[in-house]
Amino acid sequence: MEHEHTQAKHRAAIFSVLAALGLTLLKLVVGLYTNSLGILSEALHSGLDLLAALMTLYAVRVSSRPADSGHPYGHGKVENLSALAETLLLFLISFWVIYEGIQRLLGGGEPVVPSLWGAVIMAISMIVDINRVRMLRRVARETKSQALEADALHFATDILSSAVVLVGVLAVWLASALHITGPLQKVLVQADTVAALIVAVIIFRASLHMARDAVNTLMDSSSSEECQQIEAAVGALSGITAVRRVRLRTSGPQSFVDLTVGVDPCVRVSEGHRLAHEAELAVDSILPGADVTVHVEPMVSPAAPLDPFMVIQRAAERQGLDVHDIHVLRSGTATRIELHVELPADMPFARAHKQVRAFEEDVSRSLSLEEILTHLEPRDAAASYRGLTAASPEVQAAWDQIRQAVDREPLLSKAHKFSAYATAEQGLCVSFHCEVAADCTVAQAHVISSRLESQLRELLPSLGRVSIHLEPAAASGVEC
Repeated sequence: MEHEHTQAKHRAAIFSVLAALGLTLLKLVVGLYTNSLGILSEALHSGLDLLAALMTLYAVRVSSRPADSGHPYGHGKVENLSALAETLLLFLISFWVIYEGIQRLLGGGEPVVPSLWGAVIMAISMIVDINRVRMLRRVARETKSQALEADALHFATDILSSAVVLVGVLAVWLASALHITGPLQKVLVQADTVAALIVAVIIFRASLHMARDAVNTLMDSSSSEECQQIEAAVGALSGITAVRRVRLRTSGPQSFVDLTVGVDPCVRVSEGHRLAHEAELAVDSILPGADVTVHVEPMVSPAAPLDPFMVIQRAAERQGLDVHDIHVLRSGTATRIELHVELPADMPFARAHKQVRAFEEDVSRSLSLEEILTHLEPRDAAASYRGLTAASPEVQAAWDQIRQAVDREPLLSKAHKFSAYATAEQGLCVSFHCEVAADCTVAQAHVISSRLESQLRELLPSLGRVSIHLEPAAASGVEC
């Protein structure tokens, strides 16, 4: 497909060169014969068309070259350079025609020789330009060639300018054929010059438009409308939390798009890659064939409710802290957070307090809090413990109390896997498994285990850590 587009652009450019060459020669011969400034200005205009067509032919050949190490974005910008050079020549021609036209209007210069040949040539020029514009627009639309599109716009103005000159030439011939004299004859004779000035204004305006487009493309000015469409299409994708820094540039027919998208910080790398690929497809639906680069960053959607536990963990990671025993307490619209923060045991307390204060401020910036209360404690690599055997009277008494407490709970059963150990800080610590009614919710199971722990601490005041592992009963027959 790319090869076919290249061939089509080359054929269109060659046809444009041949058409411009033929029209330039015809207009120049007739313009010199009749001394018509309008036709001579059109001859110069067509000569410029020939030069522009040659530059376009060269530009489309160079722009079709593949990207290399020296031109990683390809060679498409040469089309815009060609268009810019063409506009500079157009400005010079329009200034010359305006100057010569003013001189003739003020009474200088040789008179125009009346001739129908001028009208015939301008009519032929219009027919050729109409067909040329149709062909160039079709190929430019198919190949997305900015050079051919600029040529089509240029030659479209030629049709209008040729029509103006045609009217001027016919006016001069009409004044001669009807032997018109007096003021009307002077007006009709100057119609050719007036037509030339109108052509110069048309050329200048078209040149200004093309120069602006060429400079904007060379300066990588992007279309705000297309950027907004890209942002809307990518932002509508499920899983994309934000779209930032959409940048668009073109090089010939090729578009390059860079954008940054946000995804949930918790997604896997593979999921982030999938979302980036979907973003590329969304951009391709707006700019088919665009070269798209997507940068993925972790971002929380502003519309998504913040998870306080996630906010605390992220803030702790940023500050290099370890946190545990996080409690989020709510009363109406007020929120209170209590947690433990672990720091190196030999860290000076003033420095530790400063670091934890920064952590608290970080959390408070993300969450609307009534208060955040932190408890500092030393971080140990691993707490040492001493295993205890079931033969110990203290351990045996604890196990008996545990089994009796479990039996008193109607929704618990089968206490097992009991173990006991001791630490220097907490003393006797126990852990055990038991079954809970299978249809209980997590909240109900938590209430039951908390109630059981409270009962054990009343029965065994010296008890340290208590770890209860609940398992769903296979067929308890008891409902929560």
